[in-house]
Amino acid sequence: MITLAGGTGLVGKTLTEALVRDGEQVRVLTRDPNAAAAAFGDVTVEIVGVDFDDPATLRSAFTGSDKALMSYGTSDRQVRDEIALIDAAIGAEVPYLVNLSVGGARGEHVDSANVLQWHTEIDEYLAATGVAATVVRPTTFTDFMVKLAAKFVQSDAWGGLGGAGRVALIDTRDVARVFEVILTDDPQRHAGKVYDISGPTAVTMDELADYISAASGTRVEYHARNEPQQRAVLQSAGVRELLVDILIGIDALTRNDVYAVPSPTVFDLTGHAPRSVKDWVQEHISLFSAPAA
Repeated sequence: MITLAGGTGLVGKTLTEALVRDGEQVRVLTRDPNAAAAAFGDVTVEIVGVDFDDPATLRSAFTGSDKALMSYGTSDRQVRDEIALIDAAIGAEVPYLVNLSVGGARGEHVDSANVLQWHTEIDEYLAATGVAATVVRPTTFTDFMVKLAAKFVQSDAWGGLGGAGRVALIDTRDVARVFEVILTDDPQRHAGKVYDISGPTAVTMDELADYISAASGTRVEYHARNEPQQRAVLQSAGVRELLVDILIGIDALTRNDVYAVPSPTVFDLTGHAPRSVKDWVQEHISLFSAPAA
């Protein structure tokens, strides 16, 4: 039994469906079982409701699992809730854990972004438990960055603090494929390892704007701003304050070239080259023809 904490998320849903196709028994933990059931439709998956304020529900949810994935969505409760998941899985005697972290965690740029700080704390906690575990650290998701751009492009308001920095954005489907390989493989092959994964090519935000322009037939620009200007734009668009801080941090990682060097790990683990940003934009160009959010 493979238990997925975060099996309904952007990476998790794709992973869950792939594991089921592989013939694996999959259990998905969720705070909203009805929504999860609707999301998976006819996919044969066990859905278990959990309450992060009730540790007993977490431990029982992991009972009988051979492997477990920790893939919790970004929130201000992330550290507390992921540590609770780790404790529950260990308490239920799950022998092998796989954790979705983030590129740069436990590195020299931790203070650049709150998500790095959170994942650093989680990764250090997991390492200290001594349980057999694998940590996967992707760069920024292509899906996230391009969908964010789409929300602002039609009003010519897309921009930020990325400057001329480069980032090897990664498609979440490639992240899911990496997890699929790890979770269906012999744990001894991956336990104790940390995998940094990325897309095939590092791009600037101006280059991403060029890809969108070429695919849409409309000139798109990425407007350079300082931090107060970017905060004002995001706040005026109704972005909640926690997400504003996250986006400012992601821009800092881009500006400082934290994800500027592509990693070969996706190909090494899966045998397939990761999808490029340019191809992702062309595949999802309809995002830029819909009414602006």
